[in-house]
Amino acid sequence: MKLVINEPPIPQSRPRFDSRNKRAYEKANIKAYKQRVGYIARKEFKQPIERDTPLEINMKFYMPIPKYLSNVKKNRLTLEKEVRYVTKKPDLDNLLKAILDGLNGIAYFDDGQVVKLSVEKVYSFNPRTEIEILALEEE
Repeated sequence: MKLVINEPPIPQSRPRFDSRNKRAYEKANIKAYKQRVGYIARKEFKQPIERDTPLEINMKFYMPIPKYLSNVKKNRLTLEKEVRYVTKKPDLDNLLKAILDGLNGIAYFDDGQVVKLSVEKVYSFNPRTEIEILALEEE
């Protein structure tokens, strides 16, 4: 199953703590992002993949291009081909966590089902996230 989130990826932030109510909470932008990921996934998945099914997830984050890169003519070709890796923040694990949390309970019962991952982040003029979820057969 393939999904495309057609908006710039947002990393999972650290939970904030409200000392008055003694509760942890997320920033509004990440909470809304995870809801949009879930909404897109609901269109593809009528029900979560069975609980005991091991899953492989291939994910590619296409990040917005900073001005300092796009203004240099020699960078243009690699940027257009979407093959230039992002070595700056946000961290790959935080981007991944936001997507896995957004798909939890929709594409699969729990992200503990994920046994194999392939994740990349590259620059793109069309920021988005492409996700492929595969059910693995046990031998």
